[in-house]
Amino acid sequence: MMKSLENEDEVIALAKSGDNLAFEQLSVHYLALIRKISTEYKAEGYDTNDFIQEGLLGLWNAVRSFDSKRQTAFRNYAMTCIKNRYLSIVRKSTGRTAIPGEITVPIDEIEITDKSLNPESRMLFRESLASFYDSVRNKLSTSERSVMELYIQGYSYKEISDKLKIPRKSVDNAIFRAKAKLADYTDPQLNN
Repeated sequence: MMKSLENEDEVIALAKSGDNLAFEQLSVHYLALIRKISTEYKAEGYDTNDFIQEGLLGLWNAVRSFDSKRQTAFRNYAMTCIKNRYLSIVRKSTGRTAIPGEITVPIDEIEITDKSLNPESRMLFRESLASFYDSVRNKLSTSERSVMELYIQGYSYKEISDKLKIPRKSVDNAIFRAKAKLADYTDPQLNN
């Protein structure tokens, strides 16, 4: 059983107010428990050390959002925050579907074969596609484009990491940023 931290309520209050030394003290106190819990979770692109770091971020979130007026003990609240963070990572990791590389085609090589489209509609569709492709080029950084091209081709985070020689966490971050940047893309011509 974990030994209680002397003046824990006071240390939590100090950490919540931005005292880095107080948070460091909490981190050291809860590190063994975070390490133990982290071994129970597995996700693509994450090793035990990644989970420990994520657990410390969960602890930080717990400190920032903890309400001492609640009837819940901080330890229980913090462990719930940490486990929820781990579960979120696992869900995100297992929920991603890879697209097989053999069925992908670069967007600028797409041939419109729908015979129901008249020549004008085909031209408008091709212009919309070109506009989207230009938007992708303009909105994404070079590294985000490189990561997304491999991701769309069905490569795993680990494979992208190995191919581009960047950390897996950077791959995850690049995909997240790219999706956020492209989420609001709308082209009125495509909506007709």
